[in-house]
Amino acid sequence: MQISVQSAKQNLGIEAAPHLHAGLSTQRIMALVLLALLPAYAVVLYFYGFAVIWQLGLCLVTGAVCEVLTALLRGRRLKRALCDLSYVVTAALLALTLPSLMPWHLTVVAMAFAILIVKQCFGGLGMNIFNPAMAGFVFLIISAPGSFFTTYIAPAPAAISVATPSRTLDVILAGDSTDQRALVDEIKAINVSADALSGATFLESIKTARKAQTVSAIPAPEFTDSAYQAYLFLAGAYLLGGVVLIACKVILFQMPLAFLATVAAGGALWHHLAPDASISALEHLLFGGTMLAAFFIITDPVTNAGTSKGRVVFSIICALLLLLIRVKGSYSDSVAFAVLLSNAAAPLIDVLTRRRPFGIGYKEGGLR
Repeated sequence: MQISVQSAKQNLGIEAAPHLHAGLSTQRIMALVLLALLPAYAVVLYFYGFAVIWQLGLCLVTGAVCEVLTALLRGRRLKRALCDLSYVVTAALLALTLPSLMPWHLTVVAMAFAILIVKQCFGGLGMNIFNPAMAGFVFLIISAPGSFFTTYIAPAPAAISVATPSRTLDVILAGDSTDQRALVDEIKAINVSADALSGATFLESIKTARKAQTVSAIPAPEFTDSAYQAYLFLAGAYLLGGVVLIACKVILFQMPLAFLATVAAGGALWHHLAPDASISALEHLLFGGTMLAAFFIITDPVTNAGTSKGRVVFSIICALLLLLIRVKGSYSDSVAFAVLLSNAAAPLIDVLTRRRPFGIGYKEGGLR
């Protein structure tokens, strides 16, 4: 009597790898990541207003629709597609990185691109090569730069008192530039020093000086100033969330440590050698998405390297690319581009840092 291979495997209890039972399930890991992002959302709400919640809602609804659509097309269970919370994490990260007043249809397009193209076209959860949130961000920044760089809100204390749910929803849904400018002006009026940002990010506001090689002529930001406190508090919120993830063993501390150390050392050296071209190391760390990338982006287990040494190499390469693109490139914030390029290099990093197979490379009396 012939017994099929599959039946034999079932009878013998043979299952596909991995064979070790992990204490953290995918759903639990995603839930912990969302919990760790709560301090950052609290800071953004206070300094930027309620718009981030609408952006999050748009991303969540779009992500859920895309997950349901792909599950139906592939004949998979809807519960499995929605309950792993991976699309919720992608939505939370994308909403934090997009401009607060981004028109609703562009947010929907970015999230749909992240889920349908970047994640599902490669096979779904665990199979994607690139980070979905960063890919959606880059897709939007390249395809709609006009809307992208004109819909930021300059941070100001208690901005939520001006950027209320109703006002921000009206701007996001209608895309009215007149209402948008009025809202931005009211937020800047909370403190005069916010005028220096003109509604854009700090890195975007010094873009002209960076291209003209006159960065050193710009006064250094005073983080005690209310206009810049948002960046300090937001960096602290990301750090707090990262500590939670490290304590829960969701991420390894070596990756954010190597990444931030490389950004700090490289930024300090570049600023010392070419102060007219590069901002200081502290500014590299606190502005843009550096802290977000350190704890929530590069640590994505699917898109980074698979070996212990490879993860450190991956982090260092990502940090060097961040500095290079930020100082020499055309885009102000280079985190997403650096992450995607590093994602593409991850398979090669795995090959170059793979462990020696057990029993190979030994000879009697020691290593060959």
